[in-house]
Amino acid sequence: MGALDCRADGWAETGRQVTALFNAAAPGATIEVLVGDFPANLREWFLEAGMRHSTAPLDGGGWRLVFTRGEAPAQGTSPGLHHVIAGEDGSVWACQRAPLMVRLDGETGRIAAVAAVATRGSHLARDAERGLIFVADPEAGQIVALRQSDLAVLHHWAVPGGPQLPVVSPGGIVCVTGSRTGTFTIARPIGGSYVAETIEIGACPHDPLVSRDGEHIFVPCAGSSDLAKVRLGDGRILGRCGVGDGPGHLAALPDGSRFYVANSWDGSVTCLDDEGVALASAHSGGWAHAIDVSPDGKTVWVANFLDDTVTVFDTKTLERLALLETEAYPHGLDLSDDGRYAVVTGFASRHARVFDAASRRLLGRVEVGSGGSHTAFVGGTGYVACSIDDRLARVDLARTALLESIAIH
Repeated sequence: MGALDCRADGWAETGRQVTALFNAAAPGATIEVLVGDFPANLREWFLEAGMRHSTAPLDGGGWRLVFTRGEAPAQGTSPGLHHVIAGEDGSVWACQRAPLMVRLDGETGRIAAVAAVATRGSHLARDAERGLIFVADPEAGQIVALRQSDLAVLHHWAVPGGPQLPVVSPGGIVCVTGSRTGTFTIARPIGGSYVAETIEIGACPHDPLVSRDGEHIFVPCAGSSDLAKVRLGDGRILGRCGVGDGPGHLAALPDGSRFYVANSWDGSVTCLDDEGVALASAHSGGWAHAIDVSPDGKTVWVANFLDDTVTVFDTKTLERLALLETEAYPHGLDLSDDGRYAVVTGFASRHARVFDAASRRLLGRVEVGSGGSHTAFVGGTGYVACSIDDRLARVDLARTALLESIAIH
């Protein structure tokens, strides 16, 4: 097969064509694509999808991309369960990249409620004080607010740009980026509902982080390699700080005094103070993206999507403490609330790996199902969302054993 020539197409159309070709290919197959431009939005598309590729410049301008099909289709195209979170009472909530949302009793794995709440759900955020769950629905272009107990839809509002990663401030303000439009939407609770404001933020914004004071938020813009600091009260951009190339996800120390950003294009991690001033950086690995900080504040973990590794750093010095091998495409990286375990999923694998978080020792591999995405914790149990198999894997972390595989329909 000859190269797919997308040089006359926009980035969104190119992404759709290449994804369809990638999904139709057999594992191990290579796909050659020609593009005239390679903007941050398209680069982010392929990174999030786990569509690994090499790049080479073309004579006269443009790029040749060569993709290698792995064991899984593009992440984001499977409609199964993807994001999962847990509450203090042991409840677990998960949503499909489809209409359904579920709440479970995390102690028993029993399903407590199921509801169709979205066109095509993505990620979740929770306002524990108000008893609300927020679901991003990028296909419908909206955020949906649910009552966390029975999943009844209470509010929804329009958000441009394909919202995926909602965040809630301590004051109940709901924020989300629109990566396709370079926008940032802030929805403030007023009079029993929400009033939304959308501002222009920068090219290809991704996963924001609320500041220690709860009054500001830091928004990573992969297309401009910086973070924007935004005041939540009025949506004013107060400043920007340059970081590495392609900032995506952020994670903070438990006391909020420092936070860290994984920069995908140059494979680095940057440490910043609570005002958003960059302090230090270090190399992590290819497509450094998912990131988490240990509950004791001593280590920061970064998943390198291209390399199938996780790098563990000292939070004070950014000294590299460990480089851990993972399953193929470690899309999910989550540390348990008690600090004992780190679970790293492999989207292009049927297994997840469980590590002792203190020693960084591999405790075991657990066959959870295809398309392992994110993990939530209830005591010594991990709930792993498996997008391709559309299951929640209930895992005994101490024994690194699968307890059951839960379907929600």
